[in-house]
Amino acid sequence: MEMKKSYDVIVIGGGPAGGQTARNLAKRGHQVLLVEKYASFADNNFSSAGMTLEPMEEFDLPKEIVGAYWNDLEIQCTKNSYVWRSTEPKGVVLNFQKLREFLAQETQKFGGDVLMGYRYVKKEVTSEGIEVQLAHSRTKETLSFDAKLVVDATGPLRKVMFDEKEEQPEMTLGSGTEYEIQVEQEIYDEYKDKLLFFLGHKWAIKGYSWIFPMENRILKVGAGKTHIKSKDQENTDKTTRKITEKIIEEYLGTKDYKIIDMHGGIIRYSPGLNDVFYKNRVLGVGDAISAINPRGGEGIRYAMQSADLACEYIDEFITKGGADFSDYQKVWKKRKGFKWRLSELSARRMYSRYSDEQVENRIQFFHNRFSTDDIIASLFNFKYNKVFFRFFQMLALKTAFALRGKKF
Repeated sequence: MEMKKSYDVIVIGGGPAGGQTARNLAKRGHQVLLVEKYASFADNNFSSAGMTLEPMEEFDLPKEIVGAYWNDLEIQCTKNSYVWRSTEPKGVVLNFQKLREFLAQETQKFGGDVLMGYRYVKKEVTSEGIEVQLAHSRTKETLSFDAKLVVDATGPLRKVMFDEKEEQPEMTLGSGTEYEIQVEQEIYDEYKDKLLFFLGHKWAIKGYSWIFPMENRILKVGAGKTHIKSKDQENTDKTTRKITEKIIEEYLGTKDYKIIDMHGGIIRYSPGLNDVFYKNRVLGVGDAISAINPRGGEGIRYAMQSADLACEYIDEFITKGGADFSDYQKVWKKRKGFKWRLSELSARRMYSRYSDEQVENRIQFFHNRFSTDDIIASLFNFKYNKVFFRFFQMLALKTAFALRGKKF
């Protein structure tokens, strides 16, 4: 395919944020190039991609990209398991490869270009716009393209926004390991309708672990942990890998499984959303602006929402010759900032400060008082109204009993 030499926008990174950005801009009639460093989307099929049903309609996504539907939520602590059940589907686990393929195909359908197998090398701001140099991931062949604007969708490393060794905002680090495995039918059938999370010290360390269903007989099993600072990444990877293998062999109770894929990754998250959203004709989306649930690691929905918002300002920039990109950050922080802060605080307490007993008590409290819809609204949609009401109601009762000298 012959590439143009000049584009309105070049999007670096073919993940959900980059793909949605390119799809939106192409649909609006802009000349867009989507660049993905892997030759195939199957080469970095790394996300668990568990979410509720709403994003399917919100982003007009087809059923074909769904790996599985889930009804129930289960949280396994060190001692006990707590299940929120439903008689109907409450969410999906997306096939991450198919999601990104779909967004790239949509980009092409609306007239955009997609370049596979090229990685970002460097950028240069010119009087006319910005020039981007790319290199083939295997042959090292280089290509250069001009654009009015570049979108950094390279994820937590923020490779386009920041030049090598350039100082970045303070970040919190998270990392994880995930195995995609094929299991016996009877084991798959036990887990096919639910999202299962692990909390507490037996099955997780400074984070949480999970089992998600995919297509028939396929499960995704993984573990993630948080860090105050980046220290020894190798030891971190070994830790989450051991936890993942422990869950497969001890919790699932199988050694007769086939590993389809193993992958690991990092999250670099800016507390308070104090990322750089725009500078020098580069605009960030997705993980590059910490558009990820700080408590649960869920990122696809928020990555795509950040893309939708960014495209409003990009469209104005292209059609009118300018845009106030500082408003992009202000609007995003206004929409997400307060809820994100609450989620950060919740994650810090649960993953780093609580004892096993405290984790168990907190999950038991939620299980006794909140319905399936309530817990989904809290975990996935940051709707805390009922949670806060019940918490302060409980606090008031404890206070009243204490004043009366009675034990609650």
